[in-house]
Amino acid sequence: MITKRLLVALILALPLPSMAGPPYLTAEMLDLTLLLPPPPPAGGAVEKAEIEAVIAVQRAASPERIALGARDAAEDVFTMFASVMGAAFAPANLPVASVFFERVGESEDETVDPAKKKFARQRPWIASSEVKVLGPSTKSGSWPSGHTTRSTLEAIILAAMVPEKREAIWARQSEYAQSRVIIGMHYPLDLVVGGRAGTAMATAMFADPAFRADFDRARTEVRKALGL
Repeated sequence: MITKRLLVALILALPLPSMAGPPYLTAEMLDLTLLLPPPPPAGGAVEKAEIEAVIAVQRAASPERIALGARDAAEDVFTMFASVMGAAFAPANLPVASVFFERVGESEDETVDPAKKKFARQRPWIASSEVKVLGPSTKSGSWPSGHTTRSTLEAIILAAMVPEKREAIWARQSEYAQSRVIIGMHYPLDLVVGGRAGTAMATAMFADPAFRADFDRARTEVRKALGL
């Protein structure tokens, strides 16, 4: 027989559904396959040069940098930017912004994943046995880098919220994106097109009045939490 205390414990243990609404952007609203160039041909001179670049980056990376690269596999905005935003930039302090950024993240998934499938570029660790897997791995398409797309998109948003930290935000975005090369998940050019994709997404989102209204509420909360 299940006691009342056990029933309560079981209910509390269940995963909570997301409180976020629908994504702000989808592939139907912004087709990245029409905006981005195709990847270099598989096995061609450009890809071979990129593989050599990945190998060189991995060899030059310190153990500490590799460890950071592995941690940077997490795609939440707090993993990306808490180190520059400060300890107050945490989900417990930002319920409104947390939901807002969850919807931003869902937008990246919905917009980038179809492009990855259509472009179908193999990741460097799959294309070359000389590239090491130095963090969490995935076999999905490599073009564009989803992590770079999302970090670019969220850097644009955060820099608009907290322009006082714009330089540090963009330095961290670059470091975060480079982590994808260090752990063998992306080629350098994947990051370039990821930056373009993230910028295109931000442009489309800021043109949406509903997004702007949510952005304003999240901005107010973030600035208050940071004491600005």
